[in-house]
Amino acid sequence: MSISASSGTSATTNTSTTSTNNANSALDKDSFLKLLVAQLTNQDPTSPMDSGQFVSQMADFTTLEQTQNMSNAIDKLVASQSNQSLSEQASMIGKQISWTDTATDSNGNSLTNILSGIVKSVTLKDGSVSYVTDHGESVDPSTITEVSNVTGASNGD
Repeated sequence: MSISASSGTSATTNTSTTSTNNANSALDKDSFLKLLVAQLTNQDPTSPMDSGQFVSQMADFTTLEQTQNMSNAIDKLVASQSNQSLSEQASMIGKQISWTDTATDSNGNSLTNILSGIVKSVTLKDGSVSYVTDHGESVDPSTITEVSNVTGASNGD
């Protein structure tokens, strides 16, 4: 009868492990490791955990840890690239730019206008860089058709 009770304990532990695997996003690596240690501590000595199952759980732990490390590294890379992009684009301040602006008239026809202005600032919003001109217009860099130095005293200062 005590064997039956041990088997019930083992089944309960396995159920907890299954629940943990389904909720990996809610557990961090420390919680996962504590759960594994508790499972090993409370296992039935007459029926120890299968070594294949143990290796599988350790592989899950390693995968979880590496996924978290990769996520942190990607977050740092994205932040670094955004800051670098903004710094690189700052050289556009004071430059004369021309860009295309597409609009639709009342008949539904597409009209393309060439506009120009002097870049007064560079902004970064939601990971996208844009230029703000002396007319207050926000310009997407992909629409720019020409960049030139401002000549004379008409640089808007």
